Amino acid sequence: MDLHPDFSDLLAEFGRFAVRYALLGGYAVGYYSKARATKDLDLLISGVDGNLDRVASALAAFGAPAAIVEAARTMGPSEIVYLGQPPLRIDLLRSADGIDTEAALDRAPVIELPHLQVPVLALDDLIENKRAAGRPQDRADVAALERVRTRSET
Repeated sequence: MDLHPDFSDLLAEFGRFAVRYALLGGYAVGYYSKARATKDLDLLISGVDGNLDRVASALAAFGAPAAIVEAARTMGPSEIVYLGQPPLRIDLLRSADGIDTEAALDRAPVIELPHLQVPVLALDDLIENKRAAGRPQDRADVAALERVRTRSET
C-alpha cells in the first residue's frame, strides 16, 4: 500500500502519541483487494480513554490548523473532522456504518508499512461497514472483498 507522504506523516504522529484508530474506506479496501482511486484517507478513531486528546496532540504535531485540532478534541460520536482537500483529505470518524467502533478497533490487525505500523479494519468489519453504507462504490467494494474472503477460506 502506497501512502502519500502527508498521510504517512500523520500516521507516524498517531503512532507517536499512541492514538487508538484504524484505517477504513478505500485505502483499507486497497489493502485487502486491489487498489482503487479514492479522494481521502478515512480513519476510525476511538472517543474513549483520552484518545481524542491524543488525536488533537498528534494533529498539532503534524501541523494541522488550531481549529481542526480543537474540532478533533471535542468531536461528538457522529461527527466527522475533515483535514485538507481531496485527493489529500483526511477524514476522522468516531463511528462508521454497520460496526461498533471499539469492538472493530479491538479486532483491527496491524500492518507493516515502511517505517509505520498501521491498524486496518478487519476484513469482516470492513465488509459489514461497506454493506451498511450501501453506496454504489461500497457495493462494488463488498463484491471485491467477498471474493478475497472466499479465497482465504479455501
